[in-house]
Amino acid sequence: MKKLILASFIAAVFSVNAYASFYVEGVINASRPNPAYNINPYNVSTIYGVGEGNNFKILTPQGDIQIDLDYPLYRLNKAYADAIKCVDGKWGVERNVGIKIFDGSEDWSLYEKAAFKNNNTTIFKCSFGDNPPRILNGVSTHFDVHTFDTQKKNIYDGISFGENSSEILMRIMNVRNIKDVDTLKNYIKSQYDNKTPIKLLYFLDKPIFNEFEESIQKKLSSVDPNSVRYIDKYCQGIKNDIMPKADTKFFVSENSGNKNMDVFLSAVKNVKIFTSKYERVFVNGIYTDNNGIKFEINYGGDLISEYISLSDINFINDKETEISFDTGNGVIKMYVDFSCFKIPVENITGFDYEKTGIRRECMAERELVIPPKIYALEGTSIDFNNSRLNNDGNQNSMIIKDSNYNIVSTDGRLKVEGEENKKYYVPLANGDVYDTEVICYKAKENIFKDKTIMFLGDSLINQDLYTKFFTQIAKNENMTLIGTRGQEGNAHEGRGGWSAYDYCNEKNKYGFSNPFMNEKGEFDFGYYMKNNNFESVDYVIVNLGINDINIKGHNSHDEILYNFSKIVKSIKDYNSDIKIVWNTPIMLFGTESTDTAKNERLEFIKDMYAHFSEEVYISPIYMNIDSFNDFKFVMAPVDEFNQDSSMKVNDTTHPNNFGYETLAKATYAFLQSVD
Repeated sequence: MKKLILASFIAAVFSVNAYASFYVEGVINASRPNPAYNINPYNVSTIYGVGEGNNFKILTPQGDIQIDLDYPLYRLNKAYADAIKCVDGKWGVERNVGIKIFDGSEDWSLYEKAAFKNNNTTIFKCSFGDNPPRILNGVSTHFDVHTFDTQKKNIYDGISFGENSSEILMRIMNVRNIKDVDTLKNYIKSQYDNKTPIKLLYFLDKPIFNEFEESIQKKLSSVDPNSVRYIDKYCQGIKNDIMPKADTKFFVSENSGNKNMDVFLSAVKNVKIFTSKYERVFVNGIYTDNNGIKFEINYGGDLISEYISLSDINFINDKETEISFDTGNGVIKMYVDFSCFKIPVENITGFDYEKTGIRRECMAERELVIPPKIYALEGTSIDFNNSRLNNDGNQNSMIIKDSNYNIVSTDGRLKVEGEENKKYYVPLANGDVYDTEVICYKAKENIFKDKTIMFLGDSLINQDLYTKFFTQIAKNENMTLIGTRGQEGNAHEGRGGWSAYDYCNEKNKYGFSNPFMNEKGEFDFGYYMKNNNFESVDYVIVNLGINDINIKGHNSHDEILYNFSKIVKSIKDYNSDIKIVWNTPIMLFGTESTDTAKNERLEFIKDMYAHFSEEVYISPIYMNIDSFNDFKFVMAPVDEFNQDSSMKVNDTTHPNNFGYETLAKATYAFLQSVD
C-alpha cells in the first residue's frame, strides 16, 4: 500500500497531442476479511475506486482543482471504466460502470425453476429495474458473481443475472438461515441500514456523460498535461487519450478510420486462416442486438458472419474467445480478448480491404509435433491426434503407416503390441510425412527395487491418482515415493494450480505452502531434502507447464523455461546423479473449442525440446493420453433449460481414472528408457 501512495505523487509526463487530452480512469480494488473463502454474507468485500470520499484532486502550477464525484470512479475491464475526461470539447465524468444497490424493497420471490434447486441453498429472484444491461456479468460486494449456467450448479452463495438481464438471481446457503422472502428482505435492509449495502457493479450499455460546471471546465481546459499531478492512492496515473490500433501482424492497417472498429481490431490477439488458398479477407461489419453480436467478414467477395451470444462471453477476464468463420473450403479463426472490447451502440459498416484487411501471412501452417521416440507399455495406445498443431477444427481421419507403409490405423490411435522398437509414418494431406519410433516395454517386477522417486508438480499429481496407479503398476520391493503431500505409500509434491513460477517465487498459494523455498526466497532442493529428513532420491518426475502457460504476465516461453532451469539446476546442485524426467504438458480433450489451448501447448512443447539438454529427460507423455476416451463424460441433467441428455465432457483438462492410469503407465515405460 505504501508503494501505491508514494507512486501517486509522481508527476506524469506526456507529449502534447493536439488531438488528445489527458484523462483519469477508474479502477477496482477489492479487499475482504478472508481471501481464502468465497465472497458471502459473512465475508463481505470492500470495493475501492478512484476518488474515495467522492472527490478527486488534480494538482497544477495554477492551483488545485477539486472535482466532486457522486461516487468513485470504477472499472470492470479495460474498455468499461469510469473516467474524468474531455468529450467533444467538454470536461466531465463518463460513467461506463453502473451500480445497483439493494435495500430490501425489491420484489423478491423464491425462484421456482427445478434446475436451480439443491439441498444446500435457497435461491431468490427480483427484477433488475430500469435499463437492464446486455452484458450479464459484473462485480459484487457480498457475493461471487456467476453466469446463468454456473449459477445452476452453484451450491454456495452467489449472485447472477437470470435468463436475461431483466432479473437478478441471488443464492444463499442454508446455513445462513435465510430461507424465505421476508428473512431475505430483512437481511438486505439491515445491510443497507448499517451502511454496508449489497452492491452489484455492472456494465452500462451506453456511457453516461455528466459535464462539470463552467468554473471546472475553464480550469481543466487551461491545464498543460505535462504539469498535472494528483493525490489518490488508487489512481493508476494521468493518461493520454491514446487511440486504439490494430496489430499489423494480422491486419494491413493500424487504423480503419472508425474508432469503434479500431477498438475491436485492437482486441483481436491472433488470426489464423485455414483454407486451401488465400482470398482477400477483411472485416466487413459488426452488428449488435440485445442478446449478442454478429461479426461479418468479406472473403473474396462473399459475406460470412458468425453470431456470438453475450452470455457466452466473459468480459471480465482477459481469456481469449474464438470466433470461427466457415468459408466453405476451410475456416478463419479470430481470437479476441473481449475485456478490451466495448460493444458499439450502433452497427458498424462500410469497410474495405485497405482499412480492415487480414494479412496473407495469417495462413496457418499445419504440422505435427511428433517426438523422435515415443515410449509406451505393452497393451496401451498412442494418440497421434494430440500432435496436430494448427488443426482447422476438421476432425478428419488420421492415417498411420508402419515401416512397410501399410496402413495400421485410420483414426490416429495406435495400439502398442510386442517388445520391438517399430517405425511408424504419419502423412499429411499437403504431402508432409512425419516419422517416429515407438518403443514398447513390458511391465516387469522389481526394475525399480530400492529406488526412491519424487513426483513434483501441479493438479495432475495433486489428485493422488497418478502416484497411486504408478505404485500399483511398478510392484517393486522397497521402492519409495517421497513427498510432504499425498497418501501413505503414494507421497508426492503436487499442488493444484501451481506452476514453475509459483515454486520459484511463492511461499503460499491456493492454500498450499512451498517447502522448496528457503529463507532467501529461492527454490532450494537441498534445503527441502534436509528440512524433511530425506536422505536421497533417484528420480524426480516433474509435471509443470500447463499453469505456466496460463499465467498472465509470466507466460512467455523464455520466462517459463527459465523457471524450469532454476528447478533443474537446484536439483542437480544437490546431487548431479539424480535423473530428472520432465513431462510435456498433456493435451486437452479433443474438441474444436480446445484447439487454441492445444496449439499453445504444442508450440511450448517444441520450445521445451529445443531448450533442454541431456541433463533432463523429456517425456512426451502427451502422446499417450487418448484425446477422447481418457476424459470424464457425464450425463447432462434434463430440465426446463436442457432437453439433451447426451454424455458431455465437463472437464477438458483433467483425465478420468483411466487417463491417470495411462499417465502412470507412460511414466513407468519412460523410466525404463532412462536406465
